[in-house]
Amino acid sequence: MKIRTAFATSVVAFLAATGTAQASTTLTILMLEGLDKGAMEAVADAYMAAHPDVTVEIQALPWGQFFQVSDLRLRSGDENIDLIYTDAPVVASYAANGYIAPFGAEIEAQARETLVASAGQAGTFEGELYALPMNSSAQVLYYNIDLLTEAGIEPPAGLTADGQASADDIQAMATEGRWTWERLVEAANAVTKTEDGRTQTWGFAFEQFGELYQLQPLGASLGGAIISDDTMTAADYLDGDAWRQAANWWSGLFNVDEVSPRALGFGEATQMFVNGQLAMFVGGTWNVPAIAESDINFGIAPHPRFAEGAAVTPTGSWYLGVHAASPDAEAATDFATFATLSAEGTGIWFDNLNQLPTTLALLEAIDTDPAYDAFPGSVMRLSAWESRNTAQPRPVTVAFSQLQDAFRTAFVDIANGVDVDEALVTAVDAYDEAARRLNRQ
Repeated sequence: MKIRTAFATSVVAFLAATGTAQASTTLTILMLEGLDKGAMEAVADAYMAAHPDVTVEIQALPWGQFFQVSDLRLRSGDENIDLIYTDAPVVASYAANGYIAPFGAEIEAQARETLVASAGQAGTFEGELYALPMNSSAQVLYYNIDLLTEAGIEPPAGLTADGQASADDIQAMATEGRWTWERLVEAANAVTKTEDGRTQTWGFAFEQFGELYQLQPLGASLGGAIISDDTMTAADYLDGDAWRQAANWWSGLFNVDEVSPRALGFGEATQMFVNGQLAMFVGGTWNVPAIAESDINFGIAPHPRFAEGAAVTPTGSWYLGVHAASPDAEAATDFATFATLSAEGTGIWFDNLNQLPTTLALLEAIDTDPAYDAFPGSVMRLSAWESRNTAQPRPVTVAFSQLQDAFRTAFVDIANGVDVDEALVTAVDAYDEAARRLNRQ
């Protein structure tokens, strides 16, 4: 990659050249405000207790400022930043621009042994590991038991408030009881109710309307990649047979069956579900607490797949990378591996944030820990199964932002009635132009 700068020197090579960390070291992490910051503080406290010569300071920014300020400080080579908290799709851009340094072969090997495969893939750019995962995410099918039953639909096999689920139960549910998208549309048609030309009850919605993170499993279920392995083109991928079939199914939700509302903003599907206006939606497990507090009689089932396809689910969350301009790369790397790969660091993070972990040890512990037998803890057990068996990360490309924009435009247009072929070809052209431009820099 031509645009990589001299900053992108392997951390391990850097250490070999410079020796060990100084006796007194201060590390600064740039990250988001909120619960994540509190969890990072707990991890930092444990690290400093074992490393009294190191002080870990956290600079936290609100969501609305984080990406812009991070980019400016990394771009300027600000040596006051040692570690950067980064969203998975940004890793490729940071790596290509030389903002973060690769971890090197030894830590890559440790990561392969420690992490679920999809988490390592999302932090890898051009064959080198640039970022280590703090946690991941999972998507599930929420369904209103009463609305389905009243419409004569037997709800899918799922997790409910009065039930328990062992690891074997979860596996059976995910392998034998998983609904297909075709079955879901049948149920959505039965539930959708319209009066005087206005839809009173909708059958189904996606939580993140038109977003690549949410919809990637549609094409992937049918075996379709979004872009080529070398990331240079989406031609014959996003407009290939699998994605055309997936996009036609998506179009049918709005333009044929009319069971799904158009253009929902983030959070609106959850609110409609809680209000009893929506019978089913696919969304993140982060919605469970809010829905559990409502009066809705609901269940949670595995993410659907196509009848002739495989089960594929969204994944990915936040990562930690070492700033290439850090004057304390050795200590920064040591903290990053403690936070993301060690049993102590990952355990503290999980205990404080309770988000889907990425280490195989923690995922397997969820299988056997009785705390996850009952609902809603069993949702974490289902998520852990999906993470190990069906999760597929988003494409790692320097043009991810452009890919995401082109994808969103295409699928919003398709929902609004634009021809599927026309929308996908337009998206392919937009991505290919961006990939050519960014890979020339």
